[in-house]
Amino acid sequence: MMKISPIIFLLSLTVLFSCFSQVPENIGLVTIEDDNNYDGFELVEIDSNQLFVLAEHWHNIQSVPMATLKTLKYLHKHANVRILAIEQGTSAAMMINSFLETGDTIRLREIARNTMFWGQENWRFFQDLRSFNLTLPENDRVYVSSIDIEYKMESAIFVINEMIADRSIPKELKSTVGAFHELFESKRSHREQFQGLSAMFYYDKELVESLVLSTINEIEQKQELYTDFFGEDFVLFATMILEMDDGLTFDYTNPNYNYKFRDRLIYRNFISLIEENPEVGVLCVIGMRHATKNSSIYKLDNLSFSPLYQKVSIIKVSALYNKILTSSDLKRFNYNYPNILRENPATLIKHTNEDAALRSSKLFDYTLFVNQSGTLTPFPNVYKSEYGK
Repeated sequence: MMKISPIIFLLSLTVLFSCFSQVPENIGLVTIEDDNNYDGFELVEIDSNQLFVLAEHWHNIQSVPMATLKTLKYLHKHANVRILAIEQGTSAAMMINSFLETGDTIRLREIARNTMFWGQENWRFFQDLRSFNLTLPENDRVYVSSIDIEYKMESAIFVINEMIADRSIPKELKSTVGAFHELFESKRSHREQFQGLSAMFYYDKELVESLVLSTINEIEQKQELYTDFFGEDFVLFATMILEMDDGLTFDYTNPNYNYKFRDRLIYRNFISLIEENPEVGVLCVIGMRHATKNSSIYKLDNLSFSPLYQKVSIIKVSALYNKILTSSDLKRFNYNYPNILRENPATLIKHTNEDAALRSSKLFDYTLFVNQSGTLTPFPNVYKSEYGK
C-alpha cells in the first residue's frame, strides 16, 4: 500500500474543505450600508422587469429602511427605478414627497407622528433619500407613491386639514369639512405633546366613519361646493375620502378581516401606477403576505393579461428574530452553507431550482437575509393606547 505523507494529506483536506466552503454562484455577500459597495447585487436580474418588491418577512424589521435605500440606489442606476411604492395611503405619500422636496424637518415630525413610519430608522431613511435625490437631476429623482388604502386615519385627517389651511369654511360644508377641522383642532394640544401616536384609532372611529360617509354623500350631491372650496386639491381630497372609507371597511385592528378586499384594491392600484408610468421602474416595500401565492403581487406577475406579466422580481427580506433564524428555508440553507449567513453582514440569495434548500421559497425570486436582530426604534415620547380604544 502506498503511503501518503502527513503534509500531502493535510493539503488534500484543505483543498477539499475549501471546495465545500466556496460561495455558490447564486449567493451574493452584500452590505446594506449606505456606501458605494454594490458587490453581489448584480445577482438581481433586470431584463424587462419593471416592478421590484421587497417583501418583508414581518413588519417593522429594524434593518429594512437601510436595506431599502441600498436596493433603491442600485435599481435607480440599473433598472430606471424612480418610484418608491409604499404600503400606506395617499396622505402618507403626499407628506413624504413634501419632505423630499422641502427638507423641512417639521414635516418629518408629522410623518413620524401620523403615519406608520414611526421608527427612528424611518426618519433617517427619508433624510438619506432626500440627500440622494439632491445629487440627481430633477427628472431623475425618486418620488413616493401609494398603492394601498387610507387605513391610518391620523395621516388622512392631517392632510385634509392642510388642504383646508386658513380658508374660511362655508356654512354648507360645516357639517363635513368643518367637522374634520374641528376634530383635528380639538386634539391638537394633546397630539403635539408626542412624537408618535401608537393607537389603532387615535380619533373616534365611529365619528370618523360618520364624517366619511356624510362627505361621500355630499360630494355626490353637491360636488360644485367641494370643487369651489378645494380647487385643484379636490381630486386628492375626494381620493382620500374614498380610500378612508376603504380603510374603515378593512379595519386594520384585525388584518385578517376583509384582507382579500384590501389586497384586490392593492392589485388595482398597482395597475393604475404602472399604466400611468410605463417608462420607469418601481420598487415596493410591502408585507410578504401580499407577495405569496394568489396575492396581488403574485397575480401581477402570473396573470397573462397583467401589464406586469413576468415583469416582477420579488425579494423576500428576512433577518434574525431574537437572534435566531425563523424561516425553514433559511434554516436549511444555513445547514447546507454554515459559514455564510452568520458570518456576513447580509446575504443575497438567488432562488434556483437546483438549490434544494430554497424549494419552499420558489414563489420568491430572491431572499435578502440581514444578519441583525431587532425591530424599529420608537421615539422616546410616544402616546400609547390599547388597540381598539
